[in-house]
Amino acid sequence: MSRSHSAFSGTSRISSASAVEAIGEITRIISSINDYQTTIASAVEEQTATTAEMSRSVAEAATGTGEIASNITGVAEASTFTTEGVAQARVATEDLARMAGDLQAQVASFVY
Repeated sequence: MSRSHSAFSGTSRISSASAVEAIGEITRIISSINDYQTTIASAVEEQTATTAEMSRSVAEAATGTGEIASNITGVAEASTFTTEGVAQARVATEDLARMAGDLQAQVASFVY
């Protein structure tokens, strides 16, 4: 073997070893990137599930708020009816008091 051939052969082995080492490093980097992508994909999936749950909770709260508003309207209407009933009862009580006074006056006019 000539000196130039053995120098080339030695350089070739060094270049091959360097290439193998570089390919190994590239493989580790790609693997690391893949791990990051998997972690990110998992986080996005969890975030999507959390967002969906929050949307469902907000929709339920909106429904509950609507029901509360409806109930308050019902209470307000019942209060109005009660107020009207109390006013009517007051008028009836005043009429009864007046009639009682008239009746007492008529009874008093009788002589025993």
